[in-house]
Amino acid sequence: MKNTIITVIKISIIIFVFLFCFVQYFIIKEYITDRKSVNENKKVDYVIILGARVKGEKPTKSLMERIKAATEYLKKNPEVKVIATGGQGKNENVAEGLAIKRELLKNGISEDRIILENKSKNTVENFRFSLEKIKKTEDEKNRKIKVLIVTNDYHIFRSKNIAKKVGFINKKYEIYGLPAKTPLISMPKSYFREFLSNINYFIFIRAAIDNPKAGLN
Repeated sequence: MKNTIITVIKISIIIFVFLFCFVQYFIIKEYITDRKSVNENKKVDYVIILGARVKGEKPTKSLMERIKAATEYLKKNPEVKVIATGGQGKNENVAEGLAIKRELLKNGISEDRIILENKSKNTVENFRFSLEKIKKTEDEKNRKIKVLIVTNDYHIFRSKNIAKKVGFINKKYEIYGLPAKTPLISMPKSYFREFLSNINYFIFIRAAIDNPKAGLN
């Protein structure tokens, strides 16, 4: 009995390590590919900054890295508009989108370039509501719209998959990712949590995204 339990534990550890490495391969491959695309000065029409936790009214380090990466791109490409996304969560005194907008303004990005999305509660809604904003802005323009998603490097792979599922993939849209740095202190927790989130997404959540009322992350 004891040997059987030990064998089961060993097999479980091997499966877990394999799955973890498998998922990390795609996460790392995705943001390396996207970083190269941006470095080749890929031109887009919109930048979407995904919201993240705010402490009071101040963005966390991870969110500040997203804002920093977006600001650098926006300053090099002054014709591009930016969507600041994220509603107000627990223990947050302002909506994440508003916190992002304030930082962009401090960084010299003009207000007429910033589109505020401050109702979303998760990544699915970030994209769903951003897509609605883009459709309203574009009206019936007959052209391919290129979108740059800004989030931390570990989050690029899943974010792009969610964006495609929500509607950012057809003849009218083309998406890229701009990977922001992940603070060193946050790396172990962020990568492990993202591994679990990817497993959850592809097994359970992906099929539920078609339901707008589903509570998804």
